[in-house]
Amino acid sequence: IEDLVVQETARDKGVGKALVLKAIETARALGVEAVELTSHPSREAAITLYKKLGFEKRDTHVYRRKVS
Repeated sequence: IEDLVVQETARDKGVGKALVLKAIETARALGVEAVELTSHPSREAAITLYKKLGFEKRDTHVYRRKVS
């Protein structure tokens, strides 16, 4: 899942949950093995939602280098 953002006026109404569940349902129908997403640590509400929906934090080693 890339760039899931719910407009502030629509938050806490189940919109994000519905979108994530639809993505999972679509992935399942297509035979996809797993759904992945990233979330900035400051997005606490989003992270709480993802955990409630069964997502687990992965131990990754992402590296980044600016080129300018």
